[in-house]
Amino acid sequence: MKFFIDFVLVSGVGWILDLVSYTALTQLLHLPPVYGNFISSMIGVTYVWIVALNRIFNRRGSGKYVFLPIYWVYQGVSILGYSFLISFVVEVMNFRGDHDVMLPVALLAKLVLTPANLLTNFLFMTVLTKFMSANSDGKI
Repeated sequence: MKFFIDFVLVSGVGWILDLVSYTALTQLLHLPPVYGNFISSMIGVTYVWIVALNRIFNRRGSGKYVFLPIYWVYQGVSILGYSFLISFVVEVMNFRGDHDVMLPVALLAKLVLTPANLLTNFLFMTVLTKFMSANSDGKI
C-alpha cells in the first residue's frame, strides 16, 4: 500500500505540473485547449516517469529511457481515451441540467475520473517496470 501511496504523491506533483503548464499554454500562449491539454499532460507524465522510476520502482540505470517511448505511447492513448470520457461525462452532466456542485462541469468531470486514470497509470507502470532490471540496461 505504501508503494501505491508514494505513486499517488509523485503523481499529484505531476498533476500540478500538468495544471500549471496547461494554464500557461492556454492563457498566456493562447494555445487551443486540446493542444494545451495534450502538451501539459505529457509534461506531467514525463515527470512522473522520471521520479517514480528512480524513487518508487528503484530503476536507476540510464537504459530505462529505452522504455520511455512505450510509456509515452501508452500515455498518449490514455490521455486521448480519458479526454473522450471526460467529454462524455460533461455531455451527460450538461444534459441533466441540475448542478448541485459549484464547480465547472468540465473540472468536475476531470476530478471524478482522475482516480481511475491514476490507477490505470500505476498498473501500467508497474507492469512495464517488470521488464526492466534494477540497473535498467535496456534489454528485455
